[in-house]
Amino acid sequence: MRAQALLAQQLESHLDQALQENEFVVYYQPKVSMKDGSIIGSEALIRWNHPDKGFLMPGVFIPIFEKNGMVKKVDLWLFEEVCKTMRTWSEKGYPLFPVSCNFSRLHFQQSDFTARICEIADRWNVPHHLLELEITESVLLEESTTIAEVFQILKEMQFKIAIDDFGSGYSSLGQLQQLTADVLKLDRSFVSHGVAGMREKIVVGNVIHMAGELGMQVICEGVETQAQSITLQEIGCKYSQGFYFYRPMQLENYEKLLVADN
Repeated sequence: MRAQALLAQQLESHLDQALQENEFVVYYQPKVSMKDGSIIGSEALIRWNHPDKGFLMPGVFIPIFEKNGMVKKVDLWLFEEVCKTMRTWSEKGYPLFPVSCNFSRLHFQQSDFTARICEIADRWNVPHHLLELEITESVLLEESTTIAEVFQILKEMQFKIAIDDFGSGYSSLGQLQQLTADVLKLDRSFVSHGVAGMREKIVVGNVIHMAGELGMQVICEGVETQAQSITLQEIGCKYSQGFYFYRPMQLENYEKLLVADN
């Protein structure tokens, strides 16, 4: 516990300097059509190239910053970096697909959150429909009323909304209907354990079908084998994000894919 507390203190005290000196790095994990492997978008994922502690994955520092509220700075930095990059892609003539960025539940308690998101996107002249704001399923239970209001504003601004890790908690498709999400990302547990038997396939297939009927694009997370991809396609899922297709990659490697895929 003392080691964890010391690490938290060290990372917290260094955050502002890290943001100023560009120690954070954005990786991109493609989302694909399982039918042919073509790219339909990506998720932006943050990494920390710490000068003393080396290459840190988000699981090390995001929970710490979530507790003290600093995660809001990190989320907004990531969103702006994505907008900068998409502006560059547009200027280079690269094909543009939606990019999703994760946002902490803490943002939805800020009255100026939607205005800040809009200002950043517009400053870099990025069409709002190419930007997905991704939140985890658990947030739906904690902040459902507030989030529904914020979602409505973001939808009116033409931003896309994605629900991450669906199926890991206790939310329902009824909540999703009220929140009018655009993208539903099925938790990896559905893939790793949820398509083994006939009963499991029926459950997952019905979730996919119902989400589609509600107008949501369904993406299965954690697809790691060809067999999983085939089974998911058989029960109605068209899109995936998983190691079988692509791992998270550095910007230059993702750009090569964008050019090669089109």
